[in-house]
Formats: sequence, structure tokens, C-alpha cells
Amino acid sequence: MRSWTWWAGAAAAVIAVGGAAFAWGDHERNRAQAMAAMVDAGYSGALRSAVADLDSLRAALASASMMADPDSFRRHLADVEKYAYAAQLDMARIPDGGPDHRVNQELHQIDLDAAHWMVTDADPHSASVQDALRRAYQTVVQLEEQLQPIAWHAGPVVDGKAGTELAPAVRNALARIQASAAPPSRAASRTTASVAKNPTLWVRRAEQVAGQRIDKPTVREVRDPRNGSYVLVTGSAAGRPVRIEFASTGALASYRWARPTGKARVDLADAAGVASRWLQRVGLSNMVRTHASQVDGIARFTYQPVVQGVPALDASCKVVVALDDGQVIGFYDRGKWPPKSLPPALHPLSERDLRARLGPQFHVQEEQRVLAEDPNGKWVQAVAFDGTFGGSDEPYRVVLDVTTGHELSIERLT
Repeated sequence: MRSWTWWAGAAAAVIAVGGAAFAWGDHERNRAQAMAAMVDAGYSGALRSAVADLDSLRAALASASMMADPDSFRRHLADVEKYAYAAQLDMARIPDGGPDHRVNQELHQIDLDAAHWMVTDADPHSASVQDALRRAYQTVVQLEEQLQPIAWHAGPVVDGKAGTELAPAVRNALARIQASAAPPSRAASRTTASVAKNPTLWVRRAEQVAGQRIDKPTVREVRDPRNGSYVLVTGSAAGRPVRIEFASTGALASYRWARPTGKARVDLADAAGVASRWLQRVGLSNMVRTHASQVDGIARFTYQPVVQGVPALDASCKVVVALDDGQVIGFYDRGKWPPKSLPPALHPLSERDLRARLGPQFHVQEEQRVLAEDPNGKWVQAVAFDGTFGGSDEPYRVVLDVTTGHELSIERLT
């Protein structure tokens, strides 16, 4: 009797535990389905909002292109800026559509252009402004056509009857849009096409950079939708791996020779001379050294290009020198370079007018004519004012456009 009672109690316990487990599993399954449906709804809502904002942005760009009246032009530019920003926020709600995605990069550039034209009171008759508006309109049309089929996905997912389908579909579709970056210019395509036809030319160029023979070299074109295509040369020099990247235009982008360094025997001044001569040898002349450091037997030098005697603040490169024998073992640039020449600044403001743009709490100690990028990404002549802020004596640099007087950047110096 006791045995039967014990077995009956055990069976009841097993049934109870099994029922609880089933109920817990059913609860978790329902919870997972609810979460999937919520994710799908979030994706769908963000995408549909983005498409609606792109449609409004398209209309605002068209209106700005068609109106030459300055007041109307500025009003439509305000709409362009508003809808471009709203579409960026919608895309940011999608995990795979954040700030690094091509869609948001394109929208951010349109936003910057509109803001710049409003601040500078750009002439709507300007050929460059109209050309940029036309390109922006074509870009928005393309993005809207790519995103619309995803946002209005026909099926049960959007209606909330199923889950887990829309999120991966959106990821895949956005990946395809990311890969379909704007086609390279004709000049760039001609240059990169020569990689397959003339790899020997790239090897010779790489050996010029390394200053020695490269064994077992390989040359290939790397397609990077985010940062642009480049030519990669790899191999070995003196038995150690070497890696050299060239921009599609042929300009040196990076160089690294991975070899151990011995005891430092070359001082920093001699290494600086080595770095300067090496830059000239690889075709980077007219450079000014702005910083030098020495750590663990390696010296690093920062250079800025100089155009017509004016240094370019927003462009720089680093040269790495091994202090055991004074060889260059590394080079890196920031990926942007100023043009070789610039037209003269039209109607530049006087020093007095520029200083009048500065606040009373900024005490100027030094000023210098420089090149800098404006909010539209265009290189312009500017003046950099170095000084201190208020009573704190914290060092700052303020850069103003020499033609418009507009602020280009404010940087705290260390």
C-alpha cells in the first residue's frame, strides 16, 4: 500500500513538473514570438517612416532646384535639411542602418550641403549648387526605389501574423544596398583596371616605397563599399612581411614592414631627416612636420601637406622610423588630401574683420593662414587663431573661413 502510494505521489510530481515545464516552454515560445513580432513591427515602422521622409525630401530637393527667389530657395533648403535629418533618425532605428550605412552617409551629406548653403546664403543660380542639387535628387530617388519594396513587404509579417521573417530580410536587403555603392569615376576605373593587366607596375611602385626587393609579391584590388577600392601589394622584404596599400589614383595610402627593432642607435633629429627624404622619394614633397615622438626604439612623425605655402590642417600623414638602423617601416595617411593648387580667395576679409568674429573670452596669441575643409567638404583658405579661453588659460584653436568669416572648427589643443 505504501509502495503504491509512493509511486502515485511520484507520478503526480512528475506530471506536475512536466506540466509546469510545458507551461514554461509555451510561455517562452509565446514570449519569443511576441518579441519577434515587436522587432518586425519596429523594422517595418522605421522603414516606412524613412521612405515617407525620402519622398518628402525628394519633393523638397525638386522645389529648391526650381526656385531662384532667394527667400523661397532658403525655405526649401530648410525642408531639405529637416527631411534629410528625419530620414537619418528613422534609419538609425534599424540596427543595420546606423550612421555607417551608405543610406545614412548619403543623407548626412545632403543635410550638410543644405545647412552650408543656408549659412553662406548661397546663390540659387550657382552652377555648382544646382549640380549638387541634381545629384542629391538622383541619389534620393535611387534610395527610395531600393528601400520601398523592403518597407512595404507584401506578406503576413507586416500584418503581424508571423515573426522572424522581416528582420533578416531587411538585413539582407540593406547589405545589398551597402554593397551597391556609387560607381567609381571613369578615371578611377581606368586606374584600377590596370591592376589585372599590369601588376608589375604596382610591384615596382611598392619596391620604391620599401626601398628594397619584395619577394613573392601578390597584387590584388580590394573593393571596400564604405572606404572605396584600393590596390593591395603584399609579400616579404628581408624575410619579413610587408603590406602596402595604394589608392586607386596611385597615391600611397599605407605601408607596414613588420620586423623586430633592436637597440636605438639613431637619434630623433637624424630620424626626422630620414622621414623627410623618404617622403620626397615616394612623391610626397611640400610637407611640413608638425609633431614628433619616440617610444620603444621607434620614432613617429606627423606631417601636413603644404599648398602654395599654406599648410592643410585637415590632412596629415604619419611616418614611422626604426631607430636601430634608421629605416622607414611604416606610413599612414588620414585618407583625404588637398588639391595641388587653389584659386585665390575672392574678397578675403581683413584681419580686423575676422578677429571681430571671435568672442571676448577668447584671447588670441597667434594666427596662421591655413587650408581647411568647409561643412560641404570643400577645401577653402582660412585663418587659424590659437589662443586661450577665459580665465582658465585652456588652449584652443578657432578656424574661420577667410572669405565668409564663418566658423570651420573649434578645437581644444593639448
